[in-house]
Amino acid sequence: MKNRSQRKPLLAALVAAACALAACQPTPQQNVNSNQSQLPREKTTGRRGGQLTYRVSAPPKTFNYVMSTGDDVTITLTLFLLSSRLVELDHDAQGYVPALAEEWKLGADARGVDVTLRDGLKFSDGHPLTSDDVAFTLRALYDQRLKPPIFRDALMTGEKPIGITVADARRFTLTFAEPVNVPENYMSNLAVVPRHVFEPLLDSGKLPEAYSVTSDPKSMVTSGKFVVESSAPGERVVLARNPFYWKKDSAGNQLPYLDRLALEVISDESNAIARLGQGSLDIYDRVRPADFASVRAGAGNARGYDLGPGLYADDLWFNLNPGRRADGKPYVDPNKLAWFTDVRFRRAVAHAIDREHIAQNVWQGLATPLSGFVTPGNHAWAATDLPRINYDLDKSRALLKEAGFVTRGTPESPELYDAKGNRVEFTVIAPAGTKTRVDSATVVQEDLAKLGMKITVAQIENAQLAGRINESFDYEAIFYGTSATEPDPSSYADVLRSNSPQHLWSPSQPKPSTEWEARIDELAARQAHETDRERRRAIFRDIQQIMAEQLPLIPIASRHIAVAANARVGNYRPSPLPPFSLWNAEELFVK
Repeated sequence: MKNRSQRKPLLAALVAAACALAACQPTPQQNVNSNQSQLPREKTTGRRGGQLTYRVSAPPKTFNYVMSTGDDVTITLTLFLLSSRLVELDHDAQGYVPALAEEWKLGADARGVDVTLRDGLKFSDGHPLTSDDVAFTLRALYDQRLKPPIFRDALMTGEKPIGITVADARRFTLTFAEPVNVPENYMSNLAVVPRHVFEPLLDSGKLPEAYSVTSDPKSMVTSGKFVVESSAPGERVVLARNPFYWKKDSAGNQLPYLDRLALEVISDESNAIARLGQGSLDIYDRVRPADFASVRAGAGNARGYDLGPGLYADDLWFNLNPGRRADGKPYVDPNKLAWFTDVRFRRAVAHAIDREHIAQNVWQGLATPLSGFVTPGNHAWAATDLPRINYDLDKSRALLKEAGFVTRGTPESPELYDAKGNRVEFTVIAPAGTKTRVDSATVVQEDLAKLGMKITVAQIENAQLAGRINESFDYEAIFYGTSATEPDPSSYADVLRSNSPQHLWSPSQPKPSTEWEARIDELAARQAHETDRERRRAIFRDIQQIMAEQLPLIPIASRHIAVAANARVGNYRPSPLPPFSLWNAEELFVK
């Protein structure tokens, strides 16, 4: 799970932003609010040639997988388009499938995986891709001289690196520090880089600057679907077909079909919609609600599709951190911390928020109200029997009264005070520039005012907001987005473990500060080592039940993944999981 920074296991932004073993996966369910059934589910032999243009909202930071940053665009390029991984997620089947690795076998102790690469693999320069390249990639990722790459965290078990023993050019064994039941979670994040290019750069200390957005494209050797043909920093990246890409279609034709895939930086969403209508833009992912109605209507050659809930959730949470800053002052005012740590207060807040209003009015129907921290987009693992968090002000008032709070003022202008006579007021910070989240936080402000709470909504830039969550802990409450990077329960481990830096409401605890957090720690460890799917499901359901009872994350809504594409895009089968419309980029073609 992530707070818009990348989370482990990291199948993007993001990452990421997708299920356990293929044989166990259900078919994706259609959300009642989506038009997923209208999508062309074609998978045909495509026509080679041509170019498609894809909109990105910001430029990539690098083309270097080892030094990749956590933004969506960089992850899409470095992990999905320019690199090949050991295994991939087939978004049609919702399961892992072989990629560079043609087969693998988990050992009886669940700590070792014997892997065999495909025969004849090559990088884009024709150089053989072997087990030594896999071993080098791990060496580079774990090199302590480098600023910790985001994929390093995704490839650690028990806070320790994955070991590798090379048998020959095609066979090697991955060794984990502790048992893992879904090694594919890690193997899907391991993209292989060319040792013959990267090793001299690593040894000379030049690797961090390699494959920059200003580097000579001819110097970049890749293992993925595409190579970089040209880069105009801040404007566009043009990718060309990798002539040695390993994948072929069912007729034996080498993929990808496209000659080129252009990623255009179009930060203005109105401009993106206009270009989609004009035909100069072919694919647009995560269309904003204000624009979706027009593209869904299908004017011109563009069509819009609501894929239903993804793995993204909008949550409200309070700072439950009892620690102190370097100057000795507490992170949270003690009176407010007493409110926030009282589960009755959190439940009262949860029942006072009109989720349906947020989903229908702020998101214009492109969201589903939530009662649990796992979204309904995670069909395989979301518990379906959790109690709904209904909008119920009377229940909220009863919970607050039970907790010792007193309402003064008038029915029209209530004022809530705690048992010590302190007025209940706090600040909710929300990401500046994300209108839907700011508007949602404003609805929360208005709803809680009905209980007499005085709420201030403060907009803060994403970078500063992330710093407050993970470093300074300087906040009272946050309205923000979280996401699992894959549906498997392992993807939620960091946000659940009390000693994790990503345990959002109170990170890096030396020991669990509450009994329920200790219980979640125990259950999370059990599910990580459990190999029986149904027992894992029962354990993860118990975790979801505790989270629903304690509400350290107050779930609000799961935004839908809205996409749009020109009708000329062949084999268009977008997914609600990252990278959305580009998960099968090698199969896309121009009709």
